[in-house]
Amino acid sequence: MVIKTGTKKSLFYVHLAVFGYITFFSVYSILRHYVYLTSGYDLGIFLQSLWTTAHNQGLLFNTGEWQDLGVYSHFGTHNQPILLLLVPLYKLFPYAETLLIIQTSALGLAAYPLFKFAYLVTNDEKKATFVVLLYLMNPAVHGINRFNFHPVSLAVPFIFLTAYYLEKHEYFRALLSALVILTVKEDAGLALISLGLVYIFGDYTVRDLLNIRNWTKILKTKKMPTVLISIGILWILISMFVVVPMFNPMGYPYFSDNKLGEVYYFHININGKLVLGYILVILTSLGFLPLLKPRLFLATLPLWLENILSNNDYQMMIGYQYPYMLIPLLFIMIVYGLKDLEAITIKVAYRDFTNTYSVTLKKILVIPFLTMLLFSPAFHVIDTDYVSGYRITQLLYMWRVGNSYFGVIDEIVEYLQQSQCPISTHNELFPHLANRLDTYYIVTPFNSTYIDNKTIILIESTRPSYNKDITYLKKSEYDNLIIVNASKIILECYSMYPYPSEAGRECIHEKLLEKITECERRSEDG
Repeated sequence: MVIKTGTKKSLFYVHLAVFGYITFFSVYSILRHYVYLTSGYDLGIFLQSLWTTAHNQGLLFNTGEWQDLGVYSHFGTHNQPILLLLVPLYKLFPYAETLLIIQTSALGLAAYPLFKFAYLVTNDEKKATFVVLLYLMNPAVHGINRFNFHPVSLAVPFIFLTAYYLEKHEYFRALLSALVILTVKEDAGLALISLGLVYIFGDYTVRDLLNIRNWTKILKTKKMPTVLISIGILWILISMFVVVPMFNPMGYPYFSDNKLGEVYYFHININGKLVLGYILVILTSLGFLPLLKPRLFLATLPLWLENILSNNDYQMMIGYQYPYMLIPLLFIMIVYGLKDLEAITIKVAYRDFTNTYSVTLKKILVIPFLTMLLFSPAFHVIDTDYVSGYRITQLLYMWRVGNSYFGVIDEIVEYLQQSQCPISTHNELFPHLANRLDTYYIVTPFNSTYIDNKTIILIESTRPSYNKDITYLKKSEYDNLIIVNASKIILECYSMYPYPSEAGRECIHEKLLEKITECERRSEDG
């Protein structure tokens, strides 16, 4: 996007901040992958879905959702057609880094349409720059960036772009941008609903809005917001009751009485502590600025409720993709709140003492900055229940100490990837083996297993899911499983110092070849 608004100085700060964000979080995301902290759910799902589509092995087929739901396409779980646009790029660059960098770039570059929108509304480059800095340091944005790859992250720049075009009254372009938002997921219609409500609530009083008889007039007057709301509702209904059921005979899984439905919405059990903490962290990270326009804030209610009513506690934590609509909409609230605001005045009166304090935007920025240090997955200086993720310092330490060990794991994974044998492995190892049709989960996060004696079972004792997977392996009905214990092989071939060497490499290849040969023999025997 070409930025023509603002002075060279303000644009310099914006460019510098965006460049810093993309550079830092690209390193952060890729480092997580290199130390085997990314996971099959969900990075592996998207890697394998793109790979199978690119190689004519199915339409967004992945084994995880096949194990859990029996579906043969990701469309049987979520309606995310934007994935099809990524297939050609992934075919050219079939690496996890491709998706991780795309996600980081989308979130970072979203600062540009946000800047243009903020400048258009406020006509103040300092306020526009302030909003951009507030966005790029937001811990919830960092959380979206942290957790693997999700197509929903690609909606963020288009939410800002849609608001920009709406403000300019360029409705055709706004509509095109809105349609892109919908392609990221079936629930993206909520973003259009909330966006439409913003432009309705902004022009009417609460009394007008509470009078149901006024709504016929409101909807006729506010044609574009009405169109957005209608399209949003229609997209959700078509996705849940037409598209997903076409690929999943059981219907939309998150509203069904199955493994996914029970985890998310089928049994509502609100965690009050997490909900209150989540709301407080989100608002604090934004300096409570969305509350400057209470009526507009109400427009985000559907987005809050989607997370609050979920039975999945992760939706109430910083470090995941779930607030991908909520955060951009709150920033739109902030922009409108700052339109005529120069400073926030606080009057303190106690008996004979009265004083007035003026809080400028620079002072307000201190609160979000401290919130970032406390609750950003990449920085959080203390561990709390409200944030998930390893700090950048922890990742760097893991990489520095375990670099050689992870390098040997990479060799084992690469060697097995070339074989024709089915492989079942940990959730954390799955993304590194996702570019093949026959890679499965020993146990998915929803407790579906893939264990038999004609499949290579790849385990590694330092992975978080190791103990759970071993428990299921011990309960297996099969005897004489073909188990490749990567940790044990490294110890046997490298002793205590797993630095790559030709002798160690040959030792590993011999042991792996033995397992592959046994797998092929059993497959031939039927």
